[in-house]
Amino acid sequence: MKLAQLRFAVLAFVALAAFAAEPAPAPANDTPPELRGVLISGADQRFALTLPGGARTAWAGVGESYEGWKLASYNQADETLVVKKDGQEVSIKLASSKVGAADNKATIADAEEVFRKMNFDEMLGKIMDQQKKNQLNMMRQMLARNPPKDGSQDDRMALQSKIMDAIFAELKPESMRADIAKAYSDVFTKDELAGMADFYGTPAGQALTAKQPELQQKMMEIMQPRLMAGMQKAQQLQQEFAQQKQAQQQAAPAAAPAAPAPGQ
Repeated sequence: MKLAQLRFAVLAFVALAAFAAEPAPAPANDTPPELRGVLISGADQRFALTLPGGARTAWAGVGESYEGWKLASYNQADETLVVKKDGQEVSIKLASSKVGAADNKATIADAEEVFRKMNFDEMLGKIMDQQKKNQLNMMRQMLARNPPKDGSQDDRMALQSKIMDAIFAELKPESMRADIAKAYSDVFTKDELAGMADFYGTPAGQALTAKQPELQQKMMEIMQPRLMAGMQKAQQLQQEFAQQKQAQQQAAPAAAPAAPAPGQ
């Protein structure tokens, strides 16, 4: 064999060996994902998706893609998410994504991962502090509208403050964390908690956590005037009830029949 022919044969062999060593491209996954959860916060809609048989979920929104499937639209009325890929259009429903409870039992560690992502102690502590302030403000407004006749308004507010301190001292986040984690693991599945943890790790999830106390305060400002109006109506109903009872008691002796005379 001539040298040129030998060189060509060697090069051809090397080329074939290199081609054979290249891994074959992974086949495209044409199986549509399963819809495991839906989170709607205002105009923001997020969907927890996983591949059939998958152990982990990922969150995506309309217009984004998951494993090559583009989230096209969501119908909130029937909880149907439309996904598209390579000309296919598939509608998936939340109700169709069921997992055996025994295979998907959550643990306290799963719940703790959610708490870690959502900064549980800090968030709940802020919420409890805000609740305490709201309760005291409501009591202060009630006393201002209906001041006690004995002039003990300041003393009553001081007492109310001590009562709130005693109540909320029992509601420390660190003292409730283990029990709440147990409740989460009892109520939610492993996949649902994994989806929550994934969400709270996103910018939207972090914003929800950080702004929850502020949102609660604004909601309380909306609700408080209505609560005060309802409490005034409740006081009026109590007064009317007391007046009716008093009138009935006063009318009872007059309506009673006279006792018969002896011997009759």
